[in-house]
Amino acid sequence: MRSHARLFALAIAGAAAAVAVPAFSASAATGSAADDTPPSIVEDYSYPDAAKILQDRALTLISGDGHIVLADCGPAGLLEVHAYNSADHSRDPGHYCFKVSGPTGVLRLEVPFAYQVKGDNHTVQATIEINGQSSTVPVTKNGWTGIGEGAGTDPSTLLELHASA
Repeated sequence: MRSHARLFALAIAGAAAAVAVPAFSASAATGSAADDTPPSIVEDYSYPDAAKILQDRALTLISGDGHIVLADCGPAGLLEVHAYNSADHSRDPGHYCFKVSGPTGVLRLEVPFAYQVKGDNHTVQATIEINGQSSTVPVTKNGWTGIGEGAGTDPSTLLELHASA
């Protein structure tokens, strides 16, 4: 009989605990919900460390698919951009290099006063803006293509690089 009494007492204690836990959770949930909200897991394709790159290189990298990334200049086979940019604190101001990883890639950026783009072995299209009008320029494979002042027109802003196989 004592074992039935113990089981009954344990059952009562378990039921009391079950009632107490939701009451605790409800009061915790009414605290600061904003503090407990995890960050969004939705990818917005923003360029990583864009603020630091803007500060150091005066280069605005907006977004992309991750297949065209800023790289150190030097090795062959990179996309390259030349622009007039005295605010770039690198040892070669206004010279930006990008590595394309994979058969395709997209990078949205803003490079004011861009005047040349060098292609790699991909088919590359550069979207530029001159005097408020945007246009797409095919970039020579493994060669330089003049844009804006480099093509004899007004200054341009490079807005997008699109690479395909």
